[in-house]
Amino acid sequence: MLPGFQLHSVFFVLIQMLRIRNRFLTVMFLGFSLTLAMQISVSAAETVQLKYAWEEGQRFAYQVKIDVSKENYSELLSGVEQYEVIKSNADGFSVRCSGKLNSATKSKTKRFLMPPMRMHRLGSPFAGLSHNIRGASEAHVLSLNRYGEIDTVKGSSLLPYLIGHLSQINLIPLSAEGKSEWSESEKTSISIISSDRIPRPFRGANIEKTMGAKQVTDYRITGQTADEATISVKHSYRTVSTVDGSPEVELSGTGTIQFDKKQGGVKSLNLNYTMFRRSEASVHKIPITINSKQFTEEELAKYKADQEILQQKHLAEMKKREAAGKFEIPENIDADLKEILTDLATKNVLKRKAALQKLSQAKPKQENPEVSEILIGVLNSKDITVVADASKALVVWSTKGDLPALFELLPEVNILGSENVMDAILKHQSPEGIKAIAELLKVPIKSHNASKKLIEYGSDAEDAVLDQLDPSNFLTLVSVFRVLKEIGTEKSLKKIEEVSSSTDNKNFQFQAASTVKSIEARVK
Repeated sequence: MLPGFQLHSVFFVLIQMLRIRNRFLTVMFLGFSLTLAMQISVSAAETVQLKYAWEEGQRFAYQVKIDVSKENYSELLSGVEQYEVIKSNADGFSVRCSGKLNSATKSKTKRFLMPPMRMHRLGSPFAGLSHNIRGASEAHVLSLNRYGEIDTVKGSSLLPYLIGHLSQINLIPLSAEGKSEWSESEKTSISIISSDRIPRPFRGANIEKTMGAKQVTDYRITGQTADEATISVKHSYRTVSTVDGSPEVELSGTGTIQFDKKQGGVKSLNLNYTMFRRSEASVHKIPITINSKQFTEEELAKYKADQEILQQKHLAEMKKREAAGKFEIPENIDADLKEILTDLATKNVLKRKAALQKLSQAKPKQENPEVSEILIGVLNSKDITVVADASKALVVWSTKGDLPALFELLPEVNILGSENVMDAILKHQSPEGIKAIAELLKVPIKSHNASKKLIEYGSDAEDAVLDQLDPSNFLTLVSVFRVLKEIGTEKSLKKIEEVSSSTDNKNFQFQAASTVKSIEARVK
């Protein structure tokens, strides 16, 4: 009986265990279902409707930095992008955009670096691809709906490296359906611009060819808090044309955007892209990093205050220039000279230029410090329309007493007048004047003209040039040796030998050997 009882007991226990286990499984299943439902509902709640909430009268500013790493140099484009909301309603808003990016280049080698020539190096990128100077002064206005979709665009702010428009970096499209993932794509084109021609304000870019391309950007919300949404970005900009199966030109990469849900706008972004330019012979790879961060209210207030100070300084400088260009016509001068100066005192550019040309052709019988003082004032006014003519006239009329004023003018005058001002100084054969010109060998933008004038002046400038001999400054070294090859004497040979024995700088040694050879061939 025991076995049967045991069997029955075991069977009973198994049945009870199964019942308990089934209840446990049922409870587990219900719990899992509730947990899953809770997770889904939380996920759904987190997928909020992101919108731009900018309203008329508001102003926003972003600190933008674009770091580009090329083979021989890196380029940093940095500045402030500003938005002023000029119109808004429930459906959308319009913003007036302004900004300025400065370009700073840094060589990765010791070789001379010729920076890329672009409009934004001179100030605003709002001139567009054609480098049209008029575009930089036109109002740049975007009209968008509340999801960042652009309706109309007036003006341009095109940046290099396929980055797009400066005005649109901080205005990303959002999902109108409130989805956590969305995309933006368009068919477009890429123009290859030749680098063998320097762009001019009134001449378009030299476009080698234009290729069809497609641009796709994927967005995904990866995290949220009550105040912010984190959005991941995946970007691809590729030409239809390929080289060995890969796009001929491509910009691709990823990044992260922080969107301020309360303010309704981008708070910051960090994008890491790589640009590829492929050919049958090579592949050029250019890493590009784009960072943008919105100013806080305090930072924006400080920025506005700083801009106001700069504006006041600019106005003061303009008034100073205007005052410098004004003068009283001397009484004790002959009638012809008085008539010339009367024309120079007018605001008529043609009369002023004609008057200056007459002064430059004159042959005064005696020095007239009053006339030279007037000409220095005209140059200090920095009126670009008369710089060349005024500086040419100054060569004729400058006096030795003008040298201190000419020394102050020398680093300020632009390339149109620099050579003439140097001539006006050197004609007085002053050691201080020669030294002032020689010191310009250290200034890259003026060193070429300074070299030219010192060579024309001859060996009397040798001492002043030798004082600029610096093995650690390659650009200055090139300019100094260029002059010494033409005017150097035994004194230069001795100085070069002395410096050579105290430095192991290979650039110096190479330039020195060539210079010594030229001097020896000329003086022996």
